[in-house]
Amino acid sequence: MKLHDPAMWLETGDGLTLVGQRCGDCGKIAFPRKRVCPDCFGENLADQPLSGTGVLHTWTRTHLGPPHLPAPYVLGFVDVPEGVRLLSLIVDCEPWDEVLRADLPVEMTVAPLKRDASGTELYTYMFRPSGGPS
Repeated sequence: MKLHDPAMWLETGDGLTLVGQRCGDCGKIAFPRKRVCPDCFGENLADQPLSGTGVLHTWTRTHLGPPHLPAPYVLGFVDVPEGVRLLSLIVDCEPWDEVLRADLPVEMTVAPLKRDASGTELYTYMFRPSGGPS
């Protein structure tokens, strides 16, 4: 599996997890990783694995976008327990107008986003309602 952005990931004993960073000076957790803390500009940063679960904060159904995303698709903001809000594609949520709601528990999945110039699928994180298909 080839990742769209390998810098967003950490390999753990349980598989791939998203990784942000925690500032050792102020405690702020950020995603994706930054060169300096976005709150205090400190450089005392350490990897912080992010949970694979969260709650849907808000979403939109989009009908026009990049050519690699078949329309319509759902984009949403997901709040993870570490206090970070992630922008993500929301998948496995049809009929979206009946399934999606604020504070809906969601779980991360890894799925193809697009193909690179050589035709290889590039994978990224997406979220789906908890308990969706494997």
